Amino acid sequence: MVTQVQGTSGQLQTNLLARMGNQFQHFAAAIGQGLSRVLAQAQNAPVPQFGQRYAPVNGNAIQANVAGYRVLGDKAKGVEPGFIAKRDWTPGDEAKLQNPQHKFNTLAHQLTTRWLDPQPALGGPSDQALEAMLQRVLGAIAGSTSPHAQSAQDLLQPDDDTGELNVLATLRGGVALDIGFRSAMIADMVQEAFVGSAQMADQARAGQATEMLGRLRQGVMDVQPKFNKNHYIKLDYYEADKSGDKYQIPLDKSKGALHRWYTGATAKDRNEGAVREALANDLMRSLGIQSQKLKIVEGQYADGTPKLMLDGTHVDGANGNSFSDFDGKPLRGERYLKDGVLVRNTQAQGDAPGVFSGPPVLDSSMNELGRNKILLLLMADRDALGSKGGNKGYVGNTFVGIDPGHALESGLLRRRGDINSDFSFKQPGVLASQGYKNFSMFDQTPLSEKMEGVRQIARLKESGADTRLFDLYSQQFGNGRPAAADFDQHIQGLKAQYEGRRDDILQIFQERLDVDNFDFGVPPTDALHAGLRDVSLNLLDGLEKFTSPTVARTEHGIELRHPMIADPAKRKEWHIRQEAGTNDLLFTCSASKGDVAKMRQALQAYLGPLAAQGGAALATSANGKEVSLRVPVGLVTHFGGLLSSTSILNHKH
Repeated sequence: MVTQVQGTSGQLQTNLLARMGNQFQHFAAAIGQGLSRVLAQAQNAPVPQFGQRYAPVNGNAIQANVAGYRVLGDKAKGVEPGFIAKRDWTPGDEAKLQNPQHKFNTLAHQLTTRWLDPQPALGGPSDQALEAMLQRVLGAIAGSTSPHAQSAQDLLQPDDDTGELNVLATLRGGVALDIGFRSAMIADMVQEAFVGSAQMADQARAGQATEMLGRLRQGVMDVQPKFNKNHYIKLDYYEADKSGDKYQIPLDKSKGALHRWYTGATAKDRNEGAVREALANDLMRSLGIQSQKLKIVEGQYADGTPKLMLDGTHVDGANGNSFSDFDGKPLRGERYLKDGVLVRNTQAQGDAPGVFSGPPVLDSSMNELGRNKILLLLMADRDALGSKGGNKGYVGNTFVGIDPGHALESGLLRRRGDINSDFSFKQPGVLASQGYKNFSMFDQTPLSEKMEGVRQIARLKESGADTRLFDLYSQQFGNGRPAAADFDQHIQGLKAQYEGRRDDILQIFQERLDVDNFDFGVPPTDALHAGLRDVSLNLLDGLEKFTSPTVARTEHGIELRHPMIADPAKRKEWHIRQEAGTNDLLFTCSASKGDVAKMRQALQAYLGPLAAQGGAALATSANGKEVSLRVPVGLVTHFGGLLSSTSILNHKH
């Protein structure tokens, strides 16, 4: 049975997995985007040397052209050195321009057509170049067996009054041309730009064709998004910052000499970080998290040692929405983190339009936020959000993953049993700086929403795409590489640790995943089945929150939508199963006799007669160490409402 995933994130994952196929190139294109530059690199192609420090960005002024980039300036944000650039024209783009099946070629035809119009578009070749190329192309057509030969001959007739030949003026004068002839002429003009620029016998012809080819390239670059996005290239360490065999972050990006020394790393270690981050980004996307494009760029240090960098772009959404991180500006009404939850400021009396200086309130407008918690815990990304939320963000109301720089680190990836069935977890170590930060942000969502993340993990495992992704990276950075870029064994080690952590998580949540297969009296594909499944899971969570100590506000008084367990050590874990024969749902919790008695008493007082109506039953085991609540399928929705987060908050707080 294939695990069914819901929502936009689930559909994103489903679409991605549907594209991967069994062929290497399809899988690499769909899942291994971080390797696209590596896979496209021609054998024995020269390896560029980067490592140049640039001035700050000044608008769109180009400071340099290097290895397919038009450099705008130094990358100011973050500690890793690098630069901001736009993509430059490459041999690959040239091949696309000459391919009749590619959109670049189609655009070249459109540009040429507009340059010959009565009101010609700006940015074209000079009139002299166009006229010479027109006469050359029309002469070839006129001397051929083409059905358009006569039409070409007619255009090549001199003006009756002046005796001069000016084909361009005739065309711009609005002369009517057969559609087929016009298309053939335009196609031959574009082809002449390719052919004429490559020949060396006729310098005048080569100059005219080269001029037009340059204008075609520029015309494509002006309108194609790939040439107009900013690219943020990081990990471009400088030779001046090398001490011994370690490359340090630049002094002006560091917190001081001690910070530089402590964070120094060898070229191999820097390269491993780049490969691991690209792999983590691809894995994050295959789990259903919308993420930025992050690609490995190959270069080399001055001594010829491989240098692996990362090229990232911003994530933009529909309707003009741009990416924002969770470290927003409160006075602008943007989302930001406070007390470990997402908030927005309110408008205070007297605030100008667009100013929000009032007290913060919980923001619960993000779509499908909760499912991301387990996905980031799976990747052991302790710094997924950062101390202020700057490492992840959103477009509109959609969660977006960026900067997985600490994901898949071996120390946390090898941990087992650190995650609990309510998505709480045990922090690693004793230093808060080395633990998971702000993950409570995801807890202001229902348990049913967080369980979608577990389903996405199960779905990815069923597809096999996650382990194939590790193998793909291992293959590309295997023992055919120089030592500083050979990570085959290391990646295989990460793969084994990832698989162990993944399977451990699925085992922890197996009981709750089994609710997917409960018999609710409707077909499993029916939307009502998914609704009853979610109500059942949220009822389970409600029982835990009802019987455990909870808080309704954060440290600074922000009211919560979902109560939070005050002390994880005092959590009362409940279990769920469906009884054969009756199909009743049975919720149970084991504890000491004293705690069981208190839980039953509290539930009895709250539920009253409902606890024993319609087949429902609240009971204690014979040994007094287990309390149970039996709920017939027909009453699940009713009990779910009684034990919803809102009801519990109203009752307990």
